Amino acid sequence: MKKKLNITSWFVVSAVGLLVIAIVLGCGLFDRLSAAQNLIGGLSPAFTAERVAGARAGINTLSAAVDTVDPIITEEGGASAEVGKLVNFVADNTGLAPGAVVNALNENYPKTTNLLLALPLSEVSSELPELVAFLSENLKLTPDQVMGALQENFPNLTQVIVNLPKATSGWNQVPGIKNLTRFNGDNVSTVPQVRNYFSKDVIPVLESQHANYHSLAAYKGVSYLALLLLLVGVIAAVYGVLVMIVGTATNWDAFFLTATWSIVVVVGVIVLALVFGLNLHDRLNSGQQVLDAAAPAFTAERVAGDVAAIDMVDTVVKTFDPTITQTSGAAAEVPKLVGFLATSLNVSQATVLQVLADNFPHTLHLLLALPLSEVNAEIAGSGGDPGLVQFLASVLKLPPDAVVKALQDSFPNIYQAIANLPAVVNNWNNVAGAENLTRFDGTEVKTVPQVTAYFKADVIPALAAQQANFQSSNVWPRLTVFAPLVTIIGIVVIVFGLLMLPLVRWLSRD
Repeated sequence: MKKKLNITSWFVVSAVGLLVIAIVLGCGLFDRLSAAQNLIGGLSPAFTAERVAGARAGINTLSAAVDTVDPIITEEGGASAEVGKLVNFVADNTGLAPGAVVNALNENYPKTTNLLLALPLSEVSSELPELVAFLSENLKLTPDQVMGALQENFPNLTQVIVNLPKATSGWNQVPGIKNLTRFNGDNVSTVPQVRNYFSKDVIPVLESQHANYHSLAAYKGVSYLALLLLLVGVIAAVYGVLVMIVGTATNWDAFFLTATWSIVVVVGVIVLALVFGLNLHDRLNSGQQVLDAAAPAFTAERVAGDVAAIDMVDTVVKTFDPTITQTSGAAAEVPKLVGFLATSLNVSQATVLQVLADNFPHTLHLLLALPLSEVNAEIAGSGGDPGLVQFLASVLKLPPDAVVKALQDSFPNIYQAIANLPAVVNNWNNVAGAENLTRFDGTEVKTVPQVTAYFKADVIPALAAQQANFQSSNVWPRLTVFAPLVTIIGIVVIVFGLLMLPLVRWLSRD
């Protein structure tokens, strides 16, 4: 009877070991934790504190750019329809003719006036093919040769010419975006919706899960946990069998039983030491929170949609990058282009401007509005000159606050554009809050084009590259199961061993 009890008790030890082995192999922990380790490594550059903060700063400036451009880029944006209404509003409240209002605005705020008259920018896109055809015919060049000459002599303006039609045509229906949705299921098809998706869904995962990610990544990650658990299981299973064999041969003497059951207790203590020493409860809980929060971003539809979405953002940024400041290049090329055309066509510069005004008015107004930083300076006021609001207040004989409210209430789309323009101009070449942001390779990120490149070449490819690892990691059972389960196994082993020790003397008697 005692011999049978000894064998049974050691069979329990082996069974516990086999249970641990079954958990490791049955739950696919080697593949799962290896995938989790690859996921940790692949996403680690994006989860540094500097990059999380920089990503938010970058998306905030991009968001301001979207809010600036959205009202003015297409007719649906609404600003173009408000221009005539604004002129008539000033005319009605001053007694001036609408033409006189435009002349007064153009005299005092020429950049701003030209930008308003250029709207919507989709009209510029419509004129550009005709402009190239006109130049081709009059310069006796093919359209490709015209574009080649423009690229060689006016690369910044050419960048605008090439990208603006893509930006205007894709603004309200981003090409290739297909089945992309917000995390809440809302459709994403326009550039503002793309902005909302990145700003309100993707970046918040980095922000909210930053601490949880680093908790999971501590102690060199998790891939070795499967091997540790397997070793514990194998040791317990083999140890139980060996003790049964050796114990039978030694007739289960007291010393032998005391020693062997003491080792069982030690093994249980080691298991608990691993669980608490590696902080598995908090780390695996944190890991599951990361998986839960990030799961919507790793669906096949969103990973594919991310690529099309960021490509469109890149196109928009390339469109406007040359136009923002004087040093961006496009503004400085405008008088050179007029001079080049005058020389090539053998006419005066005034004639060139008149031909452009007659045939391509939106394009000419946009050229004369550059750079947008000067539009911003006119609106804000500079060099002692009053800003646009102060000017309107004086001619309308209204307080500035009343003018602002009138703009907000009656011309909300124009107001949206001018209200967001300062954030774009001031941050375009030096994004506030992104002082420590770098690309994954360590390259400095300061400007909006560099921020876009960071998202396009680093963050989005990292998501795509880790999609398979994420799906392999985020399967049943949840990570939160394993730490309590192993803790229970360790406690059971210790309690079982401690209970068996007092029985050693009785079990060792003849």
